Formats: sequence, C-alpha cells, structure tokens
Amino acid sequence: MDAPIRSDHDAQAYDVPILPPRYVSHFLRFMEQYGIRPPALLDGTGIDASELANGSEGLTINELIVLLRHASELTEDERLPFEFGKQLDINAHGLVGAAVLWQNDYFRLVEMIIEYERVCLPIHDLRLTLKDETVLIQLRDLWDLGDLRSFMIRIYMGSIYELGRHICRDMLLEFDSDTQLDAEDWHQVAPEAVVRFNAEEARATLHPAHHSTANIGQELSSFLARHRSRQDLTASSDNASIIERVRRQILDDPGLNCTLERVAQNLQMTPRSLRRHLQAEDGSFRDLRNEIRCHYADRYLADTRMPLSTIAHKLGFSDQASFTRAYRAWTGRTPGQTRRRL
Repeated sequence: MDAPIRSDHDAQAYDVPILPPRYVSHFLRFMEQYGIRPPALLDGTGIDASELANGSEGLTINELIVLLRHASELTEDERLPFEFGKQLDINAHGLVGAAVLWQNDYFRLVEMIIEYERVCLPIHDLRLTLKDETVLIQLRDLWDLGDLRSFMIRIYMGSIYELGRHICRDMLLEFDSDTQLDAEDWHQVAPEAVVRFNAEEARATLHPAHHSTANIGQELSSFLARHRSRQDLTASSDNASIIERVRRQILDDPGLNCTLERVAQNLQMTPRSLRRHLQAEDGSFRDLRNEIRCHYADRYLADTRMPLSTIAHKLGFSDQASFTRAYRAWTGRTPGQTRRRL
C-alpha cells in the first residue's frame, strides 16, 4: 500500500504529541522483559522514561519512528511486535468497565474498542464492517512510517487477535508485507488464527462462533477473572528479573502451551539456561506455573460459572480429573468444594 505523501503542512503534524504516554510506558516495560532497556529505545527522542511516568504529553510521530527504529534493530524476533499487540487487550485500553457493561453484546463491545483504538492509537485507521456473521477490520495508513510500517501493523494485528480470539470459531489475519518465518513459527504466537503474508491489504477477518448470549458473557467473565488474577499477581512487581519475566509469560498463557521449552524460546534462551537462572533466584518453573494456575483456578471458580472441564482445559490439563487432583494438591480441597463455599 502506498504511504501517505507528506506536504510541508503535514510535516508539522509529525511533531505534535498524539500517542498517549501509557501506551509508550507499556511498550517500554514489555521490551524490558527481553533485556532491552528504556534508555536504548528512547535514545534520540529527547524523552526520558520518568517524563512518561509523570504525565508527559506523549510521543509525536517523529519520536515514535525513532523508538520503533531502535526496537526493530534491537530485536531479532519479528513476532515481537505482534506479541506486544497481544498485551493491548481490554485491560490495557482501560476498558474493563466497558467489558462488564457490554458483556452480553460482544459485537457492540468490539465496535466500541475499535473506535477507541482509532482515537487513542491514531497511527492507522481501522475500518470495521459487520456483515452477516463476518467481522472485517481493514487497516489504513494515516502516517508515513517508511519501512517501520510493518512493525506497527503487527502491533495492531496482535491487539485484534487478542480481542477476537475469545469469540471466534476462526480468524484470518492478512499482512501486506513479507515474513522470514514459516507457518509453524506464527502458529506459536497465534494458535487460534490463520496468518497470511504478502496479501493485497492488511486486514483481519473474524467469524464469531455460534455462542449463545450466556456463553459470550461467560467468555468475558473468564477474561475478567484472568484480569483480576493478573492484577493480584503483578501489582507489587515491575522489575525484570528472570522470575518476573517467566511469571509474565505464564500469566499470558497458563494453558497447554505453557511449557518450560516454550517459555525459554519466547525469552530467547535454552531450557537448560532458563532452569539454571531460575534456580539462581531460588525459583522453579513448575512452582511458578502451579502458583499461577492455582490463582487462576480460584478466580474462575469464584467469578465465573464455567464447567470444571472448561477450567481444566484453559489451565492446560488433559481432563477434569487431572485438574481436580492438581487443585486438591495445591489447596487441600476439590474445585467443587471451593465453589460450594463461595
């Protein structure tokens, strides 16, 4: 797609702060998990990380281009911007209250979130079309980002994926750029979608599952339970120790993909090296995973009406019996006993 042409008048707009500081701070924290410190990313922008925390005006497009340039050059995994986009869920947008309000009308919620992103993340325009049982989201350029455009598109696509995966029976994400990775590499970060590259345009096509209203509400209840668990488990920690980096990986996906090998790969380490680093901090992968799964299980039991078999699946157990045995080992109670006590 042709980039917007800059006129002399438009050039001035590239120096107007438009990107809210909370998104920039969120990106800096995310990149720090991968060993990339804020000063390295903000070098040349004239902005200090403390300014963002103290309520600065945010970033201009020219400053964003500098930041994205550093991020692109310092990371070796082209899926990283997509992974960051997945962090931009309902919680990151500050729309948890709206999720509660609209939990029985997910399509209205999707419309509202897309409109919210258009206003608060005005880097690309998002055009939403609802027709029959298809949701089409097309991305249109608003700024000339040059060769960094694909980096930004992947952030948007990651966010769309995370917002859509709760209700879709299938999802197609199309990028109008190339990739050096194969289909399996992308399946690891987007297991519930088909991902295609070199498409005619950047767009996402979502086909919602045939949920009843109650089931759609249940999916959002599940999300809110996970959100509360994340708040409880991360509220007191913003450092980038190995334990906290692993913790965040498990929090993002405590299910079947939550293995030592997968987390090590995401952190660009070998399983042996990750295990050794955890031991050096008096931690173990198994203990961290069990702690987080137990916390999620408590929230699911307290805040949702999901069947135990569904909770077992979400937490990566092969069946309900395996989940029940693990939960009893963690708490001394069965899931049913916990739910009856609430």
